[in-house]
Amino acid sequence: MARPQNVTQRQLCREDYRKIFMEADTDRTGYLTLKEFTKLLKKRGYSGKNSDLKKYFKQIDTSGDKKLSESEFLEAMGMIPEAIHKSALMRSCFHNFDENRDGKIDRDELDQVLLQMGKVLSSQEIDRMMKAADKDGSGKLDYEEFITLIYPLQ
Repeated sequence: MARPQNVTQRQLCREDYRKIFMEADTDRTGYLTLKEFTKLLKKRGYSGKNSDLKKYFKQIDTSGDKKLSESEFLEAMGMIPEAIHKSALMRSCFHNFDENRDGKIDRDELDQVLLQMGKVLSSQEIDRMMKAADKDGSGKLDYEEFITLIYPLQ
């Protein structure tokens, strides 16, 4: 479904966050529990220790009922700086491309990433990219190496 041209970016975000909220509300209560909230943030690439996420949950639970309403969630997501949202998106992409879940992107996974980005490169070009980006010489790209390589390609 196409979105109307006159919808503001903030409205788009609210619409997207509303969908995310509904997806995360697995028990369909209309609220997010701490468990649902933590699972959601980690799935979406937001970082933080469980203790930090629990503190954040308490801060945004303005009603103090130990659950987040949709309005509390939407308000909180709207207050997060855009840079953090972008970082979470990149982290989520990294995890999605890390098919074997070892926390690194290997050559074959990088080839798939590039194909999904519409970049068709020769085997030699991919090898050169891996070598240039693989700062620690492990033969695989960690998150920081991956982001340094991919960000300029967008």
